[in-house]
Amino acid sequence: MLEQVKILTSRRAYEFRPDDLRLSTLSLQPIQQQIQQLFNFQSSSIGSPIPTFGDVPMTYPPGVAFNLGVWFHEGNQIVPIRFIHFEQNRIVIDVAGTTSVIDAIAERLFHFLSELHAVDGTPVIGEPEQVLNYSEITAKFPVALDTIFTRSLRRLFSKMANASHSKNTILMPTLALQAVPGNQVLPGAPGANDTRAFTLAIRSGTRPEDNIYFSGAPLDSDTHLAYIQELASIIAP
Repeated sequence: MLEQVKILTSRRAYEFRPDDLRLSTLSLQPIQQQIQQLFNFQSSSIGSPIPTFGDVPMTYPPGVAFNLGVWFHEGNQIVPIRFIHFEQNRIVIDVAGTTSVIDAIAERLFHFLSELHAVDGTPVIGEPEQVLNYSEITAKFPVALDTIFTRSLRRLFSKMANASHSKNTILMPTLALQAVPGNQVLPGAPGANDTRAFTLAIRSGTRPEDNIYFSGAPLDSDTHLAYIQELASIIAP
């Protein structure tokens, strides 16, 4: 069983068809101020948001970033909103909590935006064409991650590790799995914090013997937690 489970962040991207998100209107200061007040954001700025669910196109205006806000979930639970970012065709909401909280935040945000119109009379926001999820969880596993390898493989890896480094080193595997179409050319191996990949590694700042791992996955937090719980049950003796 997993112990010390912590959901670090849940992130969701709402992606729109071209011209269904009127960034020029959303970048206006009066609208920025109202969004900032809706969620008590500490800052908002015009600029290119950080890449989260893929590259951020170079546009003018480049985007709007709202950082460090608050949502009162179900009336009394304070949930930190790490950011809400507006890109050319994407809105990204990131919270320090479960994905289910994002539903209520998005509903409030979209309700406000639905009442706004561009100069030509069209809505500033359309219906999302696609919704993407990502979440990060840390947890203490019942056994070390290297148990997924056979004993012969562990012996081989240990021998190579000791041959290339000082003696008595231990294995600290990092898993990175990516779901891709079999008929496409891969752009490259997944990097750190790749929202398209399943990653699992020892949690930075902990000792290997603690068996505390960081997991990132392109899943909502509930599905993600169920996945690593099943993984822990499979690798446990």
